[in-house]
Amino acid sequence: MNEEITRTWKKRPSEIRGYNRAYYINTIDRDYIRVDYSLKDKKIRLYIELSSEGGNSYYSVIENGSITIERSISTGRSFGFEKKFRDKADIINSLPNEDVLKLFNSLYGISVKKAKQVEKTKKKNLDATKKKYFLQKTNPYKKNIVESKVSSSISFIDFIDLIIGGIVLFLVFLYNDYSFVEPGVVAAFYGMIVGFFDMFVREREPIFSKILLFLFVGVSLYVYGYFIQ
Repeated sequence: MNEEITRTWKKRPSEIRGYNRAYYINTIDRDYIRVDYSLKDKKIRLYIELSSEGGNSYYSVIENGSITIERSISTGRSFGFEKKFRDKADIINSLPNEDVLKLFNSLYGISVKKAKQVEKTKKKNLDATKKKYFLQKTNPYKKNIVESKVSSSISFIDFIDLIIGGIVLFLVFLYNDYSFVEPGVVAAFYGMIVGFFDMFVREREPIFSKILLFLFVGVSLYVYGYFIQ
């Protein structure tokens, strides 16, 4: 049974006589699992506390690869609990100590081989998630690049802007008795206005070449009219 884990395994000294260290963990279902062990004596004590049963607890003792005790702490009954331990096998197989896993001797479906299979499955799922995330992130990016290139190319409306700009500059030139200063100022402002119009009204990226063209024409006309004309 696959079960999500809310915390990683934690390690502590064991206060139970005959055992050296212990691992313990809580699951998303609020079950509690603890593994006390002695590598020297090849002995392990598996304890589970099931939230779904109101906190009923069970433990099993395995010595030299064989079950010596299997008991319900709540009722005192001492047999028939294999399925309860086996249901937690996937979680116990995530225990980060191969030497401890070997002590189970594949009982309850717990072993180094199964642990490696669990780790391989987790890695496969993680890779699939990364791949999915990568595609979700890269596809819009590629799409944005394409859209940016399209929006940055000259379109029919840009030619209209150029024509209107040319007409406006010519009319300003005539109105100001053939002076180049005023058309230069108007050209610079027209370029910036067209850029803002593209962004906020047409809702597209501005064509910077179009803006720079009007700015260049504006500066050129202003300099020519002010210093040379």
